Amino acid sequence: MKRFLIQLFIFTSPLIIIFGIPTYILWQSKENFYKIDKILTSKEKYLIGYAYHEKNYSFLKWTHLNSNENKSVWALGSSRVLQFRENMFDSSFYNAGYTISSITDFKPFIKSLPNSKRPKYIIIGLDQWMFNESYDTLNSIPSTESWQNSFTFSPKLFPTYKTVYSDLFAGKYNFNSLIQHSNSYNKIGLNAKMNNTGFRNDGSIFYGEQIMKLINKDTTANDFNYSNTFDRIKNGDRRFQYCTSVNKKAISELNELLEYCKEQKITVIAFLPPFADKVYNKMTESGKYVYLKEIYSRVKPYFDKYNYELYDFSKMSLCNSNDNETIDGFHGGELTYQKILISILDSGSILNQVTNVKRLKIDMENKKNNYIIYDN
Repeated sequence: MKRFLIQLFIFTSPLIIIFGIPTYILWQSKENFYKIDKILTSKEKYLIGYAYHEKNYSFLKWTHLNSNENKSVWALGSSRVLQFRENMFDSSFYNAGYTISSITDFKPFIKSLPNSKRPKYIIIGLDQWMFNESYDTLNSIPSTESWQNSFTFSPKLFPTYKTVYSDLFAGKYNFNSLIQHSNSYNKIGLNAKMNNTGFRNDGSIFYGEQIMKLINKDTTANDFNYSNTFDRIKNGDRRFQYCTSVNKKAISELNELLEYCKEQKITVIAFLPPFADKVYNKMTESGKYVYLKEIYSRVKPYFDKYNYELYDFSKMSLCNSNDNETIDGFHGGELTYQKILISILDSGSILNQVTNVKRLKIDMENKKNNYIIYDN
């Protein structure tokens, strides 16, 4: 028996090592094998950033809204609403961004939560490509259970472990960084551990390492000088598919969303998020994105119909921001989104009931840098 056990150990030891290393990385980083339900309802400060399981964010946002007290104001949309922060509002706020990828997602997401958890105001980000049929044919509508069932506790063995080894050999991991050294907040996930990037308690995102690289003009920063975004424009792919006209089906879906919000007594304040000016100008000059300049005029009458607000901030300069305040080619920083909110408020928005534009302007004057205004 002893001899058998020794032989078994010798035989299995290579497998233990092969699977043990990525298992340790995923466990120690809390990328996997860690449930976030309890922390989402606690007062503990956290930064949640996954490298391989970004679908967990849908669960994170849905669970937070469903398990905590009702929030008066939501930001709802893709990653392009994530820079709105609770510090910008005097009423309760939560950023539910990164839950939406298509215009058909908005209504099911709102319906997935009980009436008691729905907001009085929703700030909606309408990504321009939501109206681009070449990118999104709108052939699928998610079920209302999609978000609450999106969490991955255990990794898919082969694809995840293969990627872990690939990243390990590429030098992306520092084993010392996997261990929690600070008690200021709980870092969950490899992106949070390695890049100081992830979601805060209010649902907003912190681009830690990316911001530091941009400040230092580090050429390894993501999309430095918009090289990646320009490549998308060149190839007409990855949300930058060429398009000449606004998708009529998308407008119909939008009308249904606005009608539903009216029935639910939810006030909608929507905006077209900004591209960097250099990116927007390159798109329009190419002549391959004619639909961009048609969106606002085609959509505005539907907002007027329901007495809702719509704002066009399709490039940074339209909200008094500039390309030196961008995270990448189509994401503005926190400073940009403060300027968006101020522009909306200065236009006489109903959001003046839930925040104070004078305070926001003072806060902006005391910004940390071109990307951050408030403490993390």
